[in-house]
Amino acid sequence: MLGSGQLNVRRGYLIFVASLAFLPLMDAIAKLLSTRLPVLEIVWARHVVYAFAVVPLALLRDGWRGLGTRHPWWQLARGGCMCLASGCFFMAVSRMPVADAMAIFLCYPAILLPITALALGERPTPRQWSMVACGFIGALIVVRPTFHGLADGAVFAVGSAVLYPLSMIATRRLADEKSPLVTTALSALIGAIAYSVVVPRVFVVPAPGDLWLLAAVGLIAAIGHYGIVAAHRHALSSQLAPLGYTEIVGAVAAGALLFGALPTPATWAGIALIVGSGVVATWPGRAQV
Repeated sequence: MLGSGQLNVRRGYLIFVASLAFLPLMDAIAKLLSTRLPVLEIVWARHVVYAFAVVPLALLRDGWRGLGTRHPWWQLARGGCMCLASGCFFMAVSRMPVADAMAIFLCYPAILLPITALALGERPTPRQWSMVACGFIGALIVVRPTFHGLADGAVFAVGSAVLYPLSMIATRRLADEKSPLVTTALSALIGAIAYSVVVPRVFVVPAPGDLWLLAAVGLIAAIGHYGIVAAHRHALSSQLAPLGYTEIVGAVAAGALLFGALPTPATWAGIALIVGSGVVATWPGRAQV
């Protein structure tokens, strides 16, 4: 029998994996749009739609008090890191192959573990460290980066890989908020306001069909990031870190769906290593205690 604490952690694992598997669909749609619209406009639309999707829910729940927070500075830190991380990643894929940008970005679980030890006092286990390493190897097998044009986009990809784990630390600090909706709504507002300042300089009127795709980008972001916040209410950042490579599996599925890019045998092998490392890292046992 699993105790209530273990059941909560398992719930956090499931929510986190589902969210990460869903989010790459947003990246695939953004890649389609980037051939017709400026990257900053896509990132701006992502945050604006995201805000319109979640802020009214927060207001309906508790009125303006629905946006009240116990930790305003941590909310500002999380929102700032999230909006910069998403902007950096979209800028990276506009300047270098998606596989190369993803390979650099997927260093973030290895960055996250030592940060959790320093900032949160969590103690990653040897099994979590080893499974993060195995997951990264699996990710490299899947994306098979060539690092062509590395200088053009690497700075943005590295920036995203550093900013994203910092946002996860802030997310964990905000785990005691009354609802994940508070954190999700405030992060959306911060990003929408920040990008609204810069987007008029590059704005291009989108075609009617692109409006639906821009809306889809924002809605996927809202659902996926709400799930990430909710997962941190049930599990530690160090426990979730080895599952970060689940996003690769979602990316492969999105590529097959939108671009007809079917997985190769090597891709399946990499996915198996990612999934296997995630299962071992989260399997109950003394090493997880």
